[in-house]
Amino acid sequence: MLTLNAVTHLTKIFNKCLILQHFPDAWKIAHVLMFPKPNQNRKHAGSYRPISLLSNIVKLYEKILLKRLNDHCYSNNIIPDEQFGFRDKHSCTHQLLRVTNKIVVGFNIKHYTGGVFLDVSKAFDRMRHNGLIVKLINYQFPDYVIKIIQRFLSNRKFQVKINQVLSSVDNIQAGTPQGSSLSPTLYNIFNSDFPRNDKVLNCLFADDSAILTQGSNTRFIIKTLQSQLECIEYWCTKWRVAINTDKTKAILFRKGHSRKVLKTLSFMEEDLPWENQVK
Repeated sequence: MLTLNAVTHLTKIFNKCLILQHFPDAWKIAHVLMFPKPNQNRKHAGSYRPISLLSNIVKLYEKILLKRLNDHCYSNNIIPDEQFGFRDKHSCTHQLLRVTNKIVVGFNIKHYTGGVFLDVSKAFDRMRHNGLIVKLINYQFPDYVIKIIQRFLSNRKFQVKINQVLSSVDNIQAGTPQGSSLSPTLYNIFNSDFPRNDKVLNCLFADDSAILTQGSNTRFIIKTLQSQLECIEYWCTKWRVAINTDKTKAILFRKGHSRKVLKTLSFMEEDLPWENQVK
């Protein structure tokens, strides 16, 4: 528990940082712990999830900034309704129910439901700083907030901590730290202009994305999904979002069994074969 004197001094520091549009360099050094991903080969560096440990003072300042980000997002409807990640009163379960309900409705009216489940590679780690700032400007966030976020992103450094031993200090060139209070909301803002289509249901949960469409024949399903995939590919190329095509899956939900061969979808110069199940 902080003393009243400590709270007073911290308040003065935070207010001064806001006035000066500042994010101190000393607050941008993170100790990174590596947590193994489930069912991954632990001999590979990519099989670990980096989590940044930040000081409590930094977390308090980030909470102040987060309140300002969220207020602007809410007032201007920036985060789309289909995004269920990192939002109050939204959860993965709610999004799964939304997907399931769409499929069941299709069954009831004897329609096909086609879907593509996209896998974004290292979404937080590779998010372009310049691209995020452009979107903050386009969404007319207050200038002082944009400048503080710009300073929050720049000149970040980290040390990897393993068995109580710290590595040498290195620079962070892209992305936002997993462990920061600001990172989830900044990612939602960055992802908020994900392509939309009246014929397609976007189902987003943080960096997990799925698109669904429904119709009485498979020709419509394939044409609609392919058109949307082309829009998504353009968006990914523009904002340098990497998609793991090996983990991106297409599936058709239908009642009964059919031997009809479906035309293969194409995405990022790769074929997306139709799967019997997705995870």
